[in-house]
Amino acid sequence: MPPEDELDLKEIERALRARQDDLRAQIARLALPPERGTGLQFGKRIGDGTAEAVSRLTDVGVGGNLELREARVSRALEKLEQGRYGDCEGCGKPIPVARLRAAPESVQCIECARKARLV
Repeated sequence: MPPEDELDLKEIERALRARQDDLRAQIARLALPPERGTGLQFGKRIGDGTAEAVSRLTDVGVGGNLELREARVSRALEKLEQGRYGDCEGCGKPIPVARLRAAPESVQCIECARKARLV
């Protein structure tokens, strides 16, 4: 395999672990309860309570997205440990190196990822 087609698995693992740590820290921050005295309320007038409530609702959506991203990173790390990193979980074919370089958390080739989103 030419050098441009090879992946540095140790570097990929280091990058994935750093990304996993960052995502977990972001999730933990979002999971913190609101500060005392910031009761959530919706009223006729936009106020601090309403703004805080809207912010918390937004955080719920962001948190869900972060959890999905963390799960993908964790799965890629599992595949590294199993020696199966770079094999598509859908079709079993090798995931192109360019995709793994751009998105090291990928566990599916582009074709299988598209199919999974359509279902």
